[in-house]
Amino acid sequence: MNNALKKSIDGILKFALAEDKIHRDITSKILLDSRRVRVGIYFNEIGILCGREVINYVAKKIDKKIKIKWDYNEGDKIKNNARVAIITGPASKVIPCERIILNFLQKLSGIATLTNTYITQLKKSKIKLLDTRKTTPGWRYLEKYAVTIGGGQNHRKDLSQLILIKDNHIKICGNIRKTLEKISKTPTKEKIEVEVKKISEINDAVKFKINRIMLDNFNVKEITKAIKIIRNSSRAEIELSGNLNLKKIKTISKLDIDYVSVGRITHSAPFLNISINVLK
Repeated sequence: MNNALKKSIDGILKFALAEDKIHRDITSKILLDSRRVRVGIYFNEIGILCGREVINYVAKKIDKKIKIKWDYNEGDKIKNNARVAIITGPASKVIPCERIILNFLQKLSGIATLTNTYITQLKKSKIKLLDTRKTTPGWRYLEKYAVTIGGGQNHRKDLSQLILIKDNHIKICGNIRKTLEKISKTPTKEKIEVEVKKISEINDAVKFKINRIMLDNFNVKEITKAIKIIRNSSRAEIELSGNLNLKKIKTISKLDIDYVSVGRITHSAPFLNISINVLK
């Protein structure tokens, strides 16, 4: 696990511990002691396991006496009712932190699972699935990590990566031609991508040396026309974006595009149904 992920986890865990106040768990203080307990982590629905090393890191940060043995690997597809790990340690340490552990695991596995559902729709296609910056504040590195475990790829992680010209940039500059003229006069080693919202903007965009054209909220008829223009006039890659659900992904999977970027794989992924139960 890289330092960026560790730093992200540290920040989230600090807030999680402050919220839950596990060291002031009044119920556990009355009922539990240091006797050793074994609990199992169970998937209560089919899904992709994501967060093994994250949970190991979190558990170690909370208390070094907490140990975890995993039955599956990161990225494995887990069956309903399957036990994926056993946690051992003092009952007074393990039980208070179960919700924090589950929150990490359910969120990351949920993103990986939804991502993988989209990947399944694209499996016979050359199209690559990208995430977006529509992420939970503080969780971006972890959420983007979960996307990769589900089979997707990361778009830019922040605004310092890639020159991505969006509609508001274009409105302020006047039009897409003026915007690209200004960019072309600025020496840069960064790749350039431009978002277009109509066919007329594509006709202007292909006149410039850019790396990728993003078609935003185009319908199938418009996409087909856009592909023909771009392939005949430019070497730019084609990315499709804008409210792409599973039904739309299936429809466009046979088209000659290079990428689809889908915000909902991070901003709308449901928690996977996972639980922790004491083992006898």
